[in-house]
This record gives sequence, structure tokens and C-alpha cells, in this order.
Amino acid sequence: GALDAAADALRAHPAAPATAPEPLAVHHLSHAMLHGVRGGYDDGYAAARLALDAARQVPGPHGQGLLARSYALQATNLGLSGRLTEAREAGDHALAPAEAYGDPTLLGTVLSTLRENARRHGRLREAVESGERALDLADRSGNPTAASFERLNLAELHLLLEEFDDATARAEASVALAEGDGAWCLPYALATLALVRLRTGDTSAAADLLDRAAPAADHLGDRQARYEVSAARAELALRTGHPEAALRALADCPDDAPALTAWAQLRAGRPEAALELATAEAARAERTGERLAEVEAHLAHAAALSHLASPQAATHALTRATDLAQSLPYPAGLRRATEVRALLNAPSVNQAPAAFEQRGPGRSPET
Repeated sequence: GALDAAADALRAHPAAPATAPEPLAVHHLSHAMLHGVRGGYDDGYAAARLALDAARQVPGPHGQGLLARSYALQATNLGLSGRLTEAREAGDHALAPAEAYGDPTLLGTVLSTLRENARRHGRLREAVESGERALDLADRSGNPTAASFERLNLAELHLLLEEFDDATARAEASVALAEGDGAWCLPYALATLALVRLRTGDTSAAADLLDRAAPAADHLGDRQARYEVSAARAELALRTGHPEAALRALADCPDDAPALTAWAQLRAGRPEAALELATAEAARAERTGERLAEVEAHLAHAAALSHLASPQAATHALTRATDLAQSLPYPAGLRRATEVRALLNAPSVNQAPAAFEQRGPGRSPET
């Protein structure tokens, strides 16, 4: 988590024309990780591409390991920048060299990347399968941080599948491991457990967990961790009837949670703003293949249209969301579609559904 010191070290020891391929690859991989954590995903992807060029010149098992890390970091940065088709291709390329290298930690990282790609595309059972494999490797490696990270991601998947007992068990274990190890993923684990508490009705416990997660995310200096805490705070604010507080929580990351921001705008009495956000997000998600985000955008779109007295268009948007959620399948999305249908039939659209798929564009463990 000492990002400034990491940047200083890289500046103090730059690559040179005479640098051998293996240390050159490691140097560029370090840049790729640093850029990604700081939110510079395009720069992170470019650095991972440079690492790949160097890794291809390294023979033997070490070269295979470097190839896998290069592809995995490409996939992570591409996914975080919304380039999902390319992210999936890079993640698929990472698997064979990771298996050839044989290191369980690296293979677990690659499986985490595949899990994240599958989640974004709405292939939830496939994502769980990759996540379970990654968790098994993390447990066998004896690395409590990796074990915590994989459990929190599985908890989120179980939430999307409406499997609340499994989500609770995974999230509680993740927090316990992260706290015991002082792990970098502690704010992620706390935010995930907060979402579990929120979606099982315990708003007070969710608020307490987020109060702990926020300073942990600030200390880490991880943009994605801050986003996830902010998005969870916004959902909590909506659930407790405070849309303006939700918008304040999202002020630093409105582009990362457009459907959630649309619901907050709608609840705050600004349906035109909500419609604009939801329309743009539905088009973007359809274009990039982010199927869960597409469902959520159509639901917000339907509610905004209904509020603006466009019942036929609202019904059409809701039907698109429902059909897509059924085809994936996406159980949490189907339940929320039912809630939105009830809202459309009510005298006024004055509340949001009970929960959201509001993950950012995705995350993977440190590679």
C-alpha cells in the first residue's frame, strides 16, 4: 500500500537499453500494477503490454510465469477501463502459461481474472466455478490475504444469485482473515460484508461496517476500494430514505455507478437527470457486453420513464431487463424487476429497489 514509495523506487531504477528481458518484464509489471491501483488503467494496460514483449524473450518456466502475469494485468486494466471483450481475451491467454508455470498463487490470480470476466458478462455460475478453484488454491497456498480476497468475491457472487447464507458465511470469513493478517483487501471485505448485512435487512450493522471500511480504503490509497465503499454508502442512504446523501457519497465516482446515481436522482425528484443517466448507461452496457449492468440500467430507465408519464416506454424497458435477467439467469435482477414492476403500478415512483449490482468495472488481486 505504500504507493508513493513504490513510484519513487521505479523512478530511481529505470529500465535501460541493456536491461535483460526478465528484470525488464518485472519492471513493466510493477508499473502496470501501480497504474492500475491508482486508477490509470490505460497506462497500466500499456505497461503490461511492454511486459509481455519482454516476457516472450524469457525462456523456461520463468518466462511462462511472466507471460501469465502480463496477460493477467492486461486483463485487469482492460476490465477496469470497460474494455471487456479485450479483457476476456487477455484473461483467456493467461491461463495456459499460468498452469505451465505451476505456482498456485499465480494460477489463483489468473482464475480470479477469469471469474471477474465471467461476472461482468453475467455468467454467474461460471464465475462461481472459477472463484471456487481460486479459493482452493489460495487455501492450499497458506496465504490468508488471498484466501480473504477470494471469499469476498464469492460472497458477492452468492448475493447476485440470492444465496444469502453462503454470502454471509463467505463475507464473515473474509473479514476475519483480512483483520487477522492486516491484509490490503480489508476495506473490500468490510464493504462486502456491509452489503450482505444491508441486503439481509440489517442497516445498522451495514453502517458500522462502512464506517470501518472508509478509513481503511483511504489508508490503502486504492481508487477501486474507495469506490466500493462509496457505492455501498450510497445504497445504504437510498435504503434509509436519504437520496441526497447517496448523491454526496457518489460525488467522486458518478461515472462508476450510473444506474445507482440514476436511482438517487429519481428519489431526489430529478427524473430527467435519472433518465439521461440510465439511457446512456443502458447503451454503454449493451455495447460492451456488461450484462448485469445492462439489466440494472434498464430497470432505472423504466422507473424514470414511468415517473415522466411514459408508461409504454417504461414497460418496454422493464421487459428488456426482465428478459435479459431470465436469460442469464440473474436471480437478484429478476427480483428487482418484480419490485420495479410494482413501482410502475404504484401511484408514484418514489423508492428504489432494495439492492443493486453496483460493483465497479471489476477487480482482481495483485498479480
